[in-house]
Amino acid sequence: MESKKILIVIGILVAVVLVMGALIGPLSGTIDLDGSEEPSYSVEDKTGEKLEFEEPPERIVSFMPSNTELLFYLEVGDRVVGVDDYSDYPEEARELPNVGDSEGVNYEKIVDLEPDVVVISEAVVNMREYLENYGLKSFVTGGNTLEDVYSDLELLGEMCGVPERGEDKAQELRSRMDEITEDTRDIPEEERIDVLYISGIFQGINTPGEGTFQNTLLTDAGFNNIASDKSGWATISEEEIIDRDPEMIIAPDHLEPQVSEYTEKDSWKNITAVEEDRIHFVDGDVISRPSPRLVDAQEVLVDLLESAETTSAYLINTWSFHCKEEVKA
Repeated sequence: MESKKILIVIGILVAVVLVMGALIGPLSGTIDLDGSEEPSYSVEDKTGEKLEFEEPPERIVSFMPSNTELLFYLEVGDRVVGVDDYSDYPEEARELPNVGDSEGVNYEKIVDLEPDVVVISEAVVNMREYLENYGLKSFVTGGNTLEDVYSDLELLGEMCGVPERGEDKAQELRSRMDEITEDTRDIPEEERIDVLYISGIFQGINTPGEGTFQNTLLTDAGFNNIASDKSGWATISEEEIIDRDPEMIIAPDHLEPQVSEYTEKDSWKNITAVEEDRIHFVDGDVISRPSPRLVDAQEVLVDLLESAETTSAYLINTWSFHCKEEVKA
């Protein structure tokens, strides 16, 4: 009889332990029979890869300037221990160890920095396999569209253990962009200025088409991107440019010498943008990186549109005045 009571008590205790384990497990990480603790949360990156973390990463290597800017904008820049060679903003990023660029990654140096995670982008997603070979975890961001910038902030916020901050920062950025383009994004198609944006010169003239953040910036600023019928970052021929006759040409400032070689050609002299000297060079870092500083790029583009409209109005009024004077004469 006594042995039966002991067995009953043991059974009750086992049941209590199992119930408590079920309740506590989801809160603090479940415990396997072998005693190992499972990760406490997981985050899915832009490739659909699910990364598991026991705790928010405290040591981050950021590869790509846009990722560095996103992390500092999220106020977790103090966790960044290394960056790629081109991460030069904000100022604090310049003081961090460099680990190479897309053409030459210093994996040994990354390993020496002992990161909890390496943040890369889809543009260099091939790095993931190499990082895994070194036993390193990688998190991939997007960066192709403007929506990617917002969602990257949210995903990085989740990964860093500050999901609400990520959502707030994304909404803050979205609201600022909407405010800047309030008077331009709904300009009727027939009233828009045709623009060519030259994003690069590599095996021809490169330009952003549909599905790129630069196309969205141009469209929301009130322009008509003459390459919007293309997909992604594409190549546009000189013949197409001449035929489509852009009224304005915009390019990042580091391309000024190469762009000038084209605009000084005789074959380009009748393009409206060239004829009316509407060729503008803007800060390449600001307009080329899918980062929070796209707000600055959006402001610049809206200002360019307004200046173009003002110039057009002046020319029309001047022409009308001269016509009236000729009639009087």
